[in-house]
Amino acid sequence: MKNLYAEIGDADGKKDVLFDITPDLANAFVDAIRNVVGVQPPRQAATFTDLAATIAQTSRVIQHLEAFRELAIVAADKTSPHADRQAIAIAAAMPPSRLYRLLEKHGRPRDRKAQPADRAAEK
Repeated sequence: MKNLYAEIGDADGKKDVLFDITPDLANAFVDAIRNVVGVQPPRQAATFTDLAATIAQTSRVIQHLEAFRELAIVAADKTSPHADRQAIAIAAAMPPSRLYRLLEKHGRPRDRKAQPADRAAEK
C-alpha cells in the first residue's frame, strides 16, 4: 500500500503539505469534507499490517479533531453571554446535556442567567 500526500492551500498561494496519509483515511477524509452520505469500508488496505496502520492513523485524527471540536465549542460559547447554545449543540451534533457537561468541564457556567452580565463578559 502506497501512502499518499495532500496539499492544502489558501487563496494567497501558501501551501501546507502532508505526507504519509493512508489511502483509505485520505478517501474517508475527502468524503467527510464533501459530506458524502454512506461510509465505505477500506478499499486499499488489504493486509492486517496495512489495516492496523489505517486504524492507528484514523484514531490519531479522531482524537485530535475531538479535542479541537471541544475547544471550538467553548470558543463559540465565549463569543457572547447570549451565544446560542442550541445552535452550538446542533452544529456539534450532540444533545444539549452533553454540550452542558462539556462546557462545565471547561469552566463555563451551565446557567448563564445566574451570573451578572459584567462577570460573564470577563470570561
